[in-house]
Amino acid sequence: MGNMGHRLGGDVLPHPGNTLQCLRSARGLQVHKKFRYWEFDVHETKDGELIVYHDDSVSMNGVAKSLNELTAKQLRKIAKEELEIEVPTLSEVLEALGETEKPVRVEIRNLYSDEGKQKLIDMVADAKEKHGWNCKVIAWKDRFRTMFPSDERERWSREFSKRNLALCRVGLHHVDLFKAHSNTVGRMMFTLGLGPISRRK
Repeated sequence: MGNMGHRLGGDVLPHPGNTLQCLRSARGLQVHKKFRYWEFDVHETKDGELIVYHDDSVSMNGVAKSLNELTAKQLRKIAKEELEIEVPTLSEVLEALGETEKPVRVEIRNLYSDEGKQKLIDMVADAKEKHGWNCKVIAWKDRFRTMFPSDERERWSREFSKRNLALCRVGLHHVDLFKAHSNTVGRMMFTLGLGPISRRK
């Protein structure tokens, strides 16, 4: 077990991960040495809502539907009826975390619109500032490259920096993805797992 706070405690508790029920139950686990940080996954739905859910799709009557094909209301209805899961919004999870002293890691799984990207930056940065969290946004390198194509990276790097947020690699939270992709040397170091260091906060 690498981190008991993964998916808001969903790896160790008998509740669905990435849910408010799981988060509330996991609060008592924070004293454990294997509870390193809170981590949860964020997707943007068809109507631009940011929701906390792990998978890229949800099954409806045996047919997989991509989350970006569904509105937040549709997704929450399907998840409740088919999986008996209450899917929370990003706003609900950030509010529920409140005054935690543990670090917070927000993994972005899929953001497809500029509005969704900016909304995530602002919401996470506002919560970080309000509560004084040690907080970073994280992503897998392939998802990062898809969500932030090379011709847009400089712009989005500035937007993250403006709000004092780092976007780092999953599993290597010291590796700033924008810095790692900013030049040939950075990309080579990143490939070798030696990527640029983000500010440690």
